Amino acid sequence: MARRRERVPLTLPAECGTIQDMRFLISRTDALGDLVVSLPLMERILSRQPDAEVHWLVQAYTAPLLDGMPGVAGVHRRPADAQLPALIAALAPDAVLNPGHRDKQVITAARQAGVPIRVARSRGRQIWQATHVLWKGRYRSGRHEAQNILDFLYPWGWDGGWPAPPRLEPAPEELARGEADLAHVPRPRLGIATRSSGSSAFPSPAWWDRALAVLRAGGWNPVVLSPPEASDLPATDLRGLLGRIRACDAFLGPSTGPTQLAAALGVPQLALMGKSPNRGPSRWAPLGARVQVLQYPGPEADLAGAMDRLDPAELLAHLARLR
Repeated sequence: MARRRERVPLTLPAECGTIQDMRFLISRTDALGDLVVSLPLMERILSRQPDAEVHWLVQAYTAPLLDGMPGVAGVHRRPADAQLPALIAALAPDAVLNPGHRDKQVITAARQAGVPIRVARSRGRQIWQATHVLWKGRYRSGRHEAQNILDFLYPWGWDGGWPAPPRLEPAPEELARGEADLAHVPRPRLGIATRSSGSSAFPSPAWWDRALAVLRAGGWNPVVLSPPEASDLPATDLRGLLGRIRACDAFLGPSTGPTQLAAALGVPQLALMGKSPNRGPSRWAPLGARVQVLQYPGPEADLAGAMDRLDPAELLAHLARLR
């Protein structure tokens, strides 16, 4: 087993095909934003070996994001632990990559299924079940999470460098549906995500009440798209959310899945982020040419109220540059 970060030459087991036609299974069974930031992993594989076959193991609620995406050979929803080895055995991948490292059962199941190449981070039983272990730390490294994801390709020598920004393109009917959903909102439309579903900071409802008034006075027509319970729009699915985001002229929100989606959709975006190396822009800023980041003042430890120290009036100058 390769236990150190130094690159080791990859010798394919006899049961693998050639490196050109390898079948990869990427396991990303956590949150929506984590899946988006992992898309460069597939892009890097296919840029090196266009004939490789890339499958994804994801949660049911994030699976629609990959529908119709070029390069995706298969999307597999995470079953119960007892069924996981059978699913992997039926797929028979040459390699399993587990960026969703908290789901430790994936590497165990891959070993039980006889997968010859298993790449994991040094967490728990994965150390003993994987064939290649990443010891390089992510926290306080100053590296973007998409760079950390590319580390999973070190056995092939395909890691390193800057990742290609994730790209999403809804179908024409999804774009039309998004425009129809927002037809009552005049332009310029500003899509809003009011809070994060993860550990990142986000403003309070009272702050958003002030901010929405400032935005309207500044010439924007804000529309809350996420979370669903905070939106005045009828409920939609994940593909519907993509269409709604694309129907906006800009997007504003804290570090969360929809914020990552907006960047991947090419929508000009202002991301509200904190200062912690583990949750700030150096690691989690959305990747894209039309992204700006505004960091709030105040200590990161005060997650419940730190972002409320940001003056909503500061939003307008940043959004003006996006327009």
